Amino acid sequence: MFVRFLACSVAVTGIAVAGPFAAAGPAGAVVARCTSIGATNMTIIDGINACGAESDGTGNATAYGDGGIGYAKAQRGALAIGVGLDGGVGASQGVGGIPAAVGIGPGSVAIASVASGALSLALALNNSQALVADADQGVICQGPSALAWNAQAGRFCVATPVGLWSYK
Repeated sequence: MFVRFLACSVAVTGIAVAGPFAAAGPAGAVVARCTSIGATNMTIIDGINACGAESDGTGNATAYGDGGIGYAKAQRGALAIGVGLDGGVGASQGVGGIPAAVGIGPGSVAIASVASGALSLALALNNSQALVADADQGVICQGPSALAWNAQAGRFCVATPVGLWSYK
């Protein structure tokens, strides 16, 4: 059961993260795409689209904002991904591993902030919040549509209109 849930979550997240990069936006729209490799910083603010990315000499950070705000900070070999779409905020930062945060829709905030780890994922949809923190702080899901998962700590939560499920 958990393996099916995990596979479904990874597939949905893959679509959510890859979809904006593959699809073309409306004519004339300028989406914000920021990348930081090798201790560089990049920030773009263009109307309702914003992103920021920063890394040390070993990390790789990618952020994307299309009607939202994306932020990523990568240190010590991390691959950080932050995506904000349609009024959402996705912010990730990590030391090693792959922290990913995707906020889609108004009122959505997804934050993945880990000091070490393998994969951590925060996904929040309209009016929801998802947080992935270090193992001692856990994961938090609030609202009608949120998912948070810290693979290294073995913790996850899912918030839906019919309830909240978590494994801590």
